Amino acid sequence: GKSVDRINELIGRLTLLRQEINVALRETDLNEVVGSVLSGFDGLPRVIIERAFGSDVPQVKIDADKIQKVVSNLISNAIDAGGDDRRITVTTAARNGWASISVADEGCGMSPEFIRHSLFRPFQTTKKKGIGIGMFLSKMVVEAHAGKIEVDSQRAKGTTFHVLLPIQKV
Repeated sequence: GKSVDRINELIGRLTLLRQEINVALRETDLNEVVGSVLSGFDGLPRVIIERAFGSDVPQVKIDADKIQKVVSNLISNAIDAGGDDRRITVTTAARNGWASISVADEGCGMSPEFIRHSLFRPFQTTKKKGIGIGMFLSKMVVEAHAGKIEVDSQRAKGTTFHVLLPIQKV
């Protein structure tokens, strides 16, 4: 049963590779969206997730379900990148007209070449069990929100992903 569910999920994700991503934008509290994702990771052994939510983050127009999947993917990747006693810091903030979600790990890091040429391409992965579509789909979702993803990474020191979503002025 689990194998069938996994295959169906995989087929669903692969189908998205050919489609444009449609988003249903609604005014949303970004801290609540990110917080609900983090609650799903509570209690994992040997994983410490620190929360640093900005109090100045305004409401943003997003598709909460799709942004939750992006954040969940980033956190899962951060867990996979780390060794024992993985420490991950998740931050929200408002800066220069953008609402940002940052996920930082202290893992193995990535080479500039991998980031430049492979990170956001489908079927490129450094994981033993990955298929390499999580970051590709995450980038598509963020871009469907008129946002962008920035990456800071150093080998053997860790990686920080910044998801930037536009703040609409009212």
